[in-house]
Amino acid sequence: MSPHSEAPYRILVVEDQDLMRLALIRELKAVIPIPAGCIVYGAGTFEMALDLLTKETFDLVVIDPGLPGFDPTSKNARLSIVEQIVEASPTAIHMVITGSDTIEEWHEIQRRGAVAYLGKTGLNREVIARVLEEISAKGMAIHFSEVQMTTCEYHYSGLTPREQEIIDWMRRRPSGMKRKEIYEQMGMYFDIDAGSVEKYYKQARAKLMRTGAFPKEG
Repeated sequence: MSPHSEAPYRILVVEDQDLMRLALIRELKAVIPIPAGCIVYGAGTFEMALDLLTKETFDLVVIDPGLPGFDPTSKNARLSIVEQIVEASPTAIHMVITGSDTIEEWHEIQRRGAVAYLGKTGLNREVIARVLEEISAKGMAIHFSEVQMTTCEYHYSGLTPREQEIIDWMRRRPSGMKRKEIYEQMGMYFDIDAGSVEKYYKQARAKLMRTGAFPKEG
């Protein structure tokens, strides 16, 4: 993936679960470091994916190997899905994302042309960004499922997306880390200055205080 490309980065997400597919599309759009941005297609079935691949060319194809019409517990069926999609898009980078990841399947997937293998549990924007960086640097990446949550999630509809993200970061900050440090980290991540991060946090906190249910930061 070239950060200097003048053309939009083209992505296909093959995932049958609507919420998961939309979440992956949203996160990929947020982390692709291409000035021209990216165009993301979504396909909920194997047939829809193959049809798109006959008409369009993609830079990245994200594949869930447990699609409708196939036995998601069958090793052969899962590998067949990946193999056929890889063959239909030979110039693309292929990333497999699954809720039932194993080291054995990763080895089989790799032999069929995929360069990245991710478990769904613990998958977030930071992991996706890191995986894309590893693919660019090393030509492959792997991230097995892991439970990372140490505190419950808290979402309020009155917050903007940026305010919600900053509240989430504050609640996950390590014990002993000062606010100034986390503001600086968030500033680098969101590409804004630390003062703006603090402003967003205080705005979000004020909104939550008015609900009478301001969560502890962890």
